[in-house]
Amino acid sequence: MKHTTGKSIRIAVTGILFLLLLTGSASALKERKLTASCPSVSGEQVTAQWKQGEMTLYLPGVWDLTKIRLTLEDSETILLGDEKTAVSANEESDLSGFTGRKLKVLDGGGEGRGTLTILQGSRIPGLFLEVDGEELKKVNRSKDNVITEGRAVYTEADGSVSYTGGLDQLKGRGNNTFRYSKKPYQIKLAEKASLSGMGKGRTWVLLANWTDLSLLRNQIVLDMSREIGLRNAVSCTQADVWINGAYQGLYLVTEKIQIGKGRIDIANLEKETEKVNGYPFEAGKIVTEKSAAYPLLRSYPQVKDPEDITGGYIMTIEKKHRMKDYVLAGFRTENELSIQIKEPTYPSRGQAEYLFARITEMQNALIAEDGTEPATGKRYDEYLDVQSFARRFLIEDWCKNYDFIGGSQFLYKDSDLNDPLIYAGPSWDYDLCFGNMEDRGYPATGKYLTSYRKKTNLYWLLYSHEDFRNTVGDIWQNSFRQAAAVLLGEKEAEPEGVIRSLDEYAEQIRDSAAMNSRRWPGGGGTTGRGAGGDFDNAIRYMKEWISARTEWMDGEYGTVAPENAQ
Repeated sequence: MKHTTGKSIRIAVTGILFLLLLTGSASALKERKLTASCPSVSGEQVTAQWKQGEMTLYLPGVWDLTKIRLTLEDSETILLGDEKTAVSANEESDLSGFTGRKLKVLDGGGEGRGTLTILQGSRIPGLFLEVDGEELKKVNRSKDNVITEGRAVYTEADGSVSYTGGLDQLKGRGNNTFRYSKKPYQIKLAEKASLSGMGKGRTWVLLANWTDLSLLRNQIVLDMSREIGLRNAVSCTQADVWINGAYQGLYLVTEKIQIGKGRIDIANLEKETEKVNGYPFEAGKIVTEKSAAYPLLRSYPQVKDPEDITGGYIMTIEKKHRMKDYVLAGFRTENELSIQIKEPTYPSRGQAEYLFARITEMQNALIAEDGTEPATGKRYDEYLDVQSFARRFLIEDWCKNYDFIGGSQFLYKDSDLNDPLIYAGPSWDYDLCFGNMEDRGYPATGKYLTSYRKKTNLYWLLYSHEDFRNTVGDIWQNSFRQAAAVLLGEKEAEPEGVIRSLDEYAEQIRDSAAMNSRRWPGGGGTTGRGAGGDFDNAIRYMKEWISARTEWMDGEYGTVAPENAQ
């Protein structure tokens, strides 16, 4: 029989004591809900997020730190820091001296409750959403899940409230971006509202900007699009977002690209189709056709047509593999240009056929050396709006947008009764621009759009025509270069202008960017060489990249001194 030695007994006892200590520690640090509010500013409440005994409290930038009310579950009083400053749940307290520090937290009885770090965001808008927690988990798992009931509050940078009321929809959105931990969303308010001066609407998009450590690429390009006069350019603003009191991070709140007043104000073919078919109508199943006439055509043949099917439409130039791998309404031309039809949502066969013919003719005109469609005798500028395409050309080439060949390249067309031309825009999806991807568009110099010589690249086809090249040069010299000068700090922004200096963009969100980084430490993980590290390095890199790219564009499209640009 083997005897237990004294050493073995001591080890066993020590192990038991260690386990008891662990158990006691775990019990002491059992998660307790810590909430904060600022009744003198707003009625919203935020909740500290707990991780392994450490709590982080993310406060809106407009809250007055001298008037914060903290409440710890099961405790009327909290003791903060080494000095054990007492904070009562029933009174407003001055927390201005506690931000950015890791504080010991004790309850009123002096028992340890972990640590607390208090952070406050930038003075920017805040969006507060309240939805069912279990339904939110489902939404975060799949874009197929949609929340149809909730509450929303939107506060401006000055603390005023632009919207408070019902929330009719919350769902995930995006393609690759939905795979990341910080989810992008689309929300629909119960009533139309103007958020931060943007056009009134119910539907809004929340861009997460996960792959962009600067969190600014999308905003800069969308603002630049408005600055240079791209028709129907999307408005946007930075905002901190909380869902059910939990901080979700810094998001770019944007208008949704859709037909409607305050958005893309063209004929609403979807509504006209609904009038013919009844609402809600059964669209039936989508049908895929492949024939000598149609390399690919996907539509809803069961849908009846109104009298005028010439518009309005919203389309995107799609990547070929997506049209193949996903069942998307739209078509592919004989020259392999893939088009997804976004609106109407359920295009009839007649509508798909109409667009197929119009886009095919436009592409054929661009391919022709003289810019004329052989069968119709029409020049390419009788099919498309040259000014909008020239502006989009410069936007895509300037920022070296990773997705210029398809995916987020929007087109739209009004009814022929109003305007027969196809327009480029609005601009969309720029988190992978400005040298933020290594495999394409990383260097700041060199040709970009025109180096991809495929018949599916409308920008290359357009640039082969001298009159289009001249238009591009005029816009660069007379408007785009001035806006770039403002962004780079070479000249002062115009009072009525949209674009600002990059330094001003960065300072506006600096504190919220720090909160976002703590909330999502893995963000920016797919950026190109040199574009990551931390927020300051990301800004430095982007400014140097844009400066070098702008200098290259001067050589390509004509140099104009920033102070002389009109």
